[in-house]
Amino acid sequence: MSRTDDQLMAAVRAGEASAFTELYERHGPALLTFLARLTSDRALAEDLLQETFVRVYRARDTYGGEGQFRAWLFTIARRLVIDWRRSRKIAWSDDPAALETTAAPTRADDRADVRDLVVRLERALRRLPDGQREVVLLSRHAGLDAGQIAEVTGSTPGAVRVSLHRALQTLSELLDEAEDRRTSEPG
Repeated sequence: MSRTDDQLMAAVRAGEASAFTELYERHGPALLTFLARLTSDRALAEDLLQETFVRVYRARDTYGGEGQFRAWLFTIARRLVIDWRRSRKIAWSDDPAALETTAAPTRADDRADVRDLVVRLERALRRLPDGQREVVLLSRHAGLDAGQIAEVTGSTPGAVRVSLHRALQTLSELLDEAEDRRTSEPG
């Protein structure tokens, strides 16, 4: 039987190294993708992922539990990205190269179609205001609910739902525009 995140954190506090490894393996891949999409730099995202888990370990005795580990983890990661952007005055990149999809279609044509869709989606995501982009990534990629996202972003669940609705609506419009441009290009 698999232990909950709260049970694993209790084991980490008790000095069980394998519990920390299990948390890392459970949440690391989603967190890495989240960080890569916020920074557009896979190597930096890997560094931020490591730093996030270093901070989790250092703060293990302060974690309150109550089933909120994932939100707490993403809050730590988000703050690291904010600090990184502030310290370097970094603007969002429009380069989708660092954001490779993990989907692996079998036919070359399918792979090209998926790659094209990923590029258009990543460009559309970058055109969203920062707050909306974060809400979409936290919701759709990290799987957090409105309450957890509110906790991560310091907002309210209602404001998160409104922001998510607007962001998804805008994404849809941006993807439609990109598709219209793509299909109208001479080929």
